[in-house]
Amino acid sequence: MDEFLQEINATVYIKWILLQNGKDGLVIKADLHDNNTIIIENDVVTGKIIFYGNAIFEEELTDRQTNDKIFYLHFQLTYLNHAVELFKEMINCAKEVTNRPSVQVLLCCSGGLTTTLFAYRMQELAKLENLPYEIEATGYSRLFEIANEYDIILLAPQVGYMLPQAKRRLPCKEVLVIPAKVFATNDFSGALKLVSNWYQNKEEMSNEHE
Repeated sequence: MDEFLQEINATVYIKWILLQNGKDGLVIKADLHDNNTIIIENDVVTGKIIFYGNAIFEEELTDRQTNDKIFYLHFQLTYLNHAVELFKEMINCAKEVTNRPSVQVLLCCSGGLTTTLFAYRMQELAKLENLPYEIEATGYSRLFEIANEYDIILLAPQVGYMLPQAKRRLPCKEVLVIPAKVFATNDFSGALKLVSNWYQNKEEMSNEHE
């Protein structure tokens, strides 16, 4: 393609991308510090499109939760329609990650009182870190009534000795004990790491079976 037409198409492509702002729940805007960069983001993903001149573009998306790059392309625009299709693929990746189901987490102690505040602080931190977790607390007496509503159960160290019974009665659930040091020092980040490690391992196993 003629270089002049390539540059025109590149300009049209950039303007078209900016017109997609607000669609599919994504903020799409020009970078205030770099006229050749477009920022794409929501609470779950962040990304950018960089224009290098000569109709060359770089497009990437990152999962805010894992910091993994979930989309990356480096290409020279030849046909505008093709570039639009590549952009749509990028947006589809963003939508898939954004719409992934949230992880339901249940904290459990003897009466539920000590874990209620702990769960609340974990939830606050999860939101700050853009983690798709819903975290609640309960007492051990109610655990088996409501366990099926949750993906992972974290036992406070005070009831850690109940782990074998909980695993036996909930064979299809992931049940872990929060390490005493993590719980006793209010290490909410450490508790979230337990969930993140489990979730990551689950995703890896799921991908292996596909």
